[in-house]
Amino acid sequence: MKERFLTFMGLVGGLFAIVAGALIGQRVAELSNETLSLAGGMLFGCAVGMVPVALFLSVGWFALKWREAGSARHTQVQQPPVIIVAGGQALPYQPSLPAGLPAEWRGEAIPRTFTVIGED
Repeated sequence: MKERFLTFMGLVGGLFAIVAGALIGQRVAELSNETLSLAGGMLFGCAVGMVPVALFLSVGWFALKWREAGSARHTQVQQPPVIIVAGGQALPYQPSLPAGLPAEWRGEAIPRTFTVIGED
């Protein structure tokens, strides 16, 4: 049913375009050369004027996509934690939590390892 309706609308639209083209062609044939030159200049002038607008919009669109890609790339990078201990100082005191807490809360699930760099 939908295909038949679309076919019918295509035929009606095509018939309308042919009739409109014939009527416009008859009217254009009656116009002077100066009027046709003016109409052609206006048509092509507007068409050429669309080029900078399209260029401006495309540059803006690409800049927006570039910024979105850059921000997505920066959010995915995760730096490992770094603890800097200045000459001979001990690590800060970390009090132990009560034994009744779950292991995930106490931090006992994954033991941390440290690498000392620059020790004599």
